[in-house]
Amino acid sequence: MNIYITKLNGLPLQDTSQYIQRMTAEIAHRLGCREMGIFRYNGANESRESLNGRLDGIIAGICGGDIVICQFPTGNGFRYEWELVRRLKVYQSRVVIFVHNAKILIRESNQMILEETIRLYNQADVLIVPSLAMRHFLSDNGIKRDMKFVIQEMWDYITDLNFFSFPQFRKEIHFACDSGFVGMNEWNGTIPLKLYDVSVNQRYNVYHMGKLTSGELLSALSKGGFGLVWYQNEDSRRCMEYETSFHLARYLAAGIPVIVPDGISNQMLIEKNHLGLVVHSLEEVVIMIESMTESDYLEYIRCVGQFAPALRNGYYTKKCLVDAVQAVCRKDAGEIITPAKIYELRKQAFTYIAVKESYGGNLALSWSYHGEANGFLVYDMSGKLIYETRNMHQHYFLIQGYGRNDEFVIKAYIDTLKGKGIVVESEPIYLQEQQYTHADVSLIIPAYNAQDYIVRSIDITLAQSFLDLEIIIVDDGSEDDTADVIDWYAEKYPNIIAIHQKNAGVGVARNTGIKYAEGEYIAFMDSDDMLHPDMIAKLYYSAKKNDCDIAVTSVYRIEESGYKVFIEYPLEEDIAVTADDFFQMHFDKGLIFSVAVWNKLYRSSLVKERLFPEIFLGEDEAWTPYILSFTDRICYLNDFLYEYDRVIRKNTLEEQWMKKTKEERFIMYKDITVFYLKKGNPDRRRFLKMLARGYLLGRSQLYGDAEYEKLWRELDKIF
Repeated sequence: MNIYITKLNGLPLQDTSQYIQRMTAEIAHRLGCREMGIFRYNGANESRESLNGRLDGIIAGICGGDIVICQFPTGNGFRYEWELVRRLKVYQSRVVIFVHNAKILIRESNQMILEETIRLYNQADVLIVPSLAMRHFLSDNGIKRDMKFVIQEMWDYITDLNFFSFPQFRKEIHFACDSGFVGMNEWNGTIPLKLYDVSVNQRYNVYHMGKLTSGELLSALSKGGFGLVWYQNEDSRRCMEYETSFHLARYLAAGIPVIVPDGISNQMLIEKNHLGLVVHSLEEVVIMIESMTESDYLEYIRCVGQFAPALRNGYYTKKCLVDAVQAVCRKDAGEIITPAKIYELRKQAFTYIAVKESYGGNLALSWSYHGEANGFLVYDMSGKLIYETRNMHQHYFLIQGYGRNDEFVIKAYIDTLKGKGIVVESEPIYLQEQQYTHADVSLIIPAYNAQDYIVRSIDITLAQSFLDLEIIIVDDGSEDDTADVIDWYAEKYPNIIAIHQKNAGVGVARNTGIKYAEGEYIAFMDSDDMLHPDMIAKLYYSAKKNDCDIAVTSVYRIEESGYKVFIEYPLEEDIAVTADDFFQMHFDKGLIFSVAVWNKLYRSSLVKERLFPEIFLGEDEAWTPYILSFTDRICYLNDFLYEYDRVIRKNTLEEQWMKKTKEERFIMYKDITVFYLKKGNPDRRRFLKMLARGYLLGRSQLYGDAEYEKLWRELDKIF
C-alpha cells in the first residue's frame, strides 16, 4: 500500500493556499507519503477528453488499495475535483479529503455549492476537517452517517530558522494577514498597530511595515507584542467559528500571544493553554493591553513558548495524516457507541413550558430546560418535526401556520455517531389561559419604532413563569406600526398596559411607566432584548427571601457568533450584601462598572422617588449609580437570566454615541457624571467619586482627549 498526497502548483510562492498545501505535502513527505502534483489552471472550457487525459497522467502510478489524500480545494473548480475523486475510486483507491477552505460552504447564499460539495465529500472514505463545529455542520447538511472524520484543530507553521529570541514586553499589535479587518480604517487606539502586506489610510499609531518574506516576518513578529486575528465582515466572522486561521499559527510559531474574537473554533484551545486574549471587541483589546503588566505578558510568552515547537515541527498536520490513514484502515475508526459525554438522564428536564397567542395569528412557544443536551426538536401532535435548534440557550420559538387548539411536544437530544438520541421530552403542551389578578412586579418596556422585534419581547414577557406580572409598554412616539402591535396585546391580555406619548427619549418613557407601576418591585426591559422565562420569578423570590432593595442577575450578550458573557459578578449567590460591598467589589476587582438598568429588580418605593434624568442618551449610565447609592441591600443570581441582543437590531444607542461630535460626546459624558455626583446619596459620595474618576480618566485614554482628565479635576474639587 502506498500513500499519496496532492500538492498544488502554479501559483505565486507567496500565495497562502499554495503555501499551505506545499507545507502539508512536505510534512506528509516526512511520513513517507508520495507527492501527486496538481497544477492550478483555468480549465472552465476544457473538453472532457483533455481533462480525462490530464487526470490519467496525474494518477498513472496509483494502484488498487493505495490511499490518496486530496488537499481541496485545488482552485481548478468543482468539475475537476469531482472527476479526480471519481477516477481514483474507479482505480479502487481509498480517498481522504483534507478540507483546507470551507468558507464558501458556510455562506447561507451558497446552498447549491454546498449541496454539490456534500456529494463530492460523500465519495471520500475519510474527511479531515478544521473543527468539531465543521463536522457538525457537514453532518447536518447531508454527509453520510458512517463518514469517518479527523479533526485538524490547528494549522502548523513549519520553519527551521533559528532566530527565536525571547519576545520583549511591547504594547503593540501586529496584523500580518493579507486582507484588512473591521475597524482597521478607523483605528484610533492608543496601542500602536503594525500592518504587514496590507495598506490603510495614514492614521495616528498605525504603521506600514511593508511586504516581508516569511523569514523576515517571523523575525519581526518574534521581537514582541501581540498578533491580531480578526474578521473582515460578518461572513468571515461566522466562518471563524468553523475554520482555523493559518495566521494564528504564524503568530504562535513566532512566539507571541494572539488576540482573537470570541466564538472562533480555536477559542477553547487558546484559553486553556493561555495563548492570548479572547475578546468581544477591539476597544476591549486596547483596555486590556493598556492595563497589562510585564509579568502578565511574560506568562503569556512562557505558555506560547511551550506550545509553539509543535507548530514549528508540523505535529498537528502529522497527527491528522496518521489518524486519517488509520481511519481508512480500520472499520471501527471513530465509532462511538455511547455519547462522548455521559449524561445523567434523571437531571434532564423541561421545568417550564408555555404556549401563548402571538400577534398576527401565530403561537409563541417558550420553555425552560434544566440539564445538558446538544439541541431541541419541536413536533406537532401528528409527529411532524416543525423546528430544530442546536442553540442550547434558546427558549423561544414563534409557531406559524397552526391554530389555538393544536398541541406540541418539545424534545432535547444529544449527538451520537448513530444519530440524535432523545434524552427527555415534554408532555403535550397547548394554549392555556392563565388568570391574572394583581401585580407583585411591574415590568416596564419603552418602545420606539420597534415593530420588527417588539412582538418577540412581548411574547417572552407573557411567557414568564411568574404569574403576578404587570407589563407596562410605553410607546415613545413611534412612527411605524409599534402602537398597533402594543394595542393588540393590551386588548388581548389583562396584565398588559399600553401607554402612548410623544417622543421624548428612553428616560422619559421609563419615568412614565414608573408612574403607572403598581407592583411591589419594578423591572426594566429593552424592546429588542430577551428575558429567560424564569427571570422575574427567580429575582423576585431572592429579593423577598433576603429582604433586598435590588436583585441582580448576570447577562449574556447575543452576537452573530453566539451567546457571550456580558455581565458577571464575583459575588456569592442568593445572599444579601450591602451596597457598600457591591460598590467596593468593582474597585477592588478592577471590574468595568455595569450601567445596565435591565438586569435588575428594584423595590418600587426606591424607584418611584428617584426618576431617570430626562435626556435622550446615557440616561442608564447616569441613573444606575444614582439609584445604587440609595440602596441598602443587594442580592445576586449568576443565572444569566437577561439576554442583551445585538443581532436582531443593528442601530443601537452605542452607534448613536459614535455619530456624535467630539464636543457633543464630552457634554453628554459630563452631564451623566454630574447627575449622579450631584443627586446621589451623600453618604456614598466616596464611591461615586471613585466611579466618576475611573469613568472620565478611562475616556481620556480611550479618546486621547485631555479634556476628560481636566473635567475630573474640576469635579473632584466641587464634590
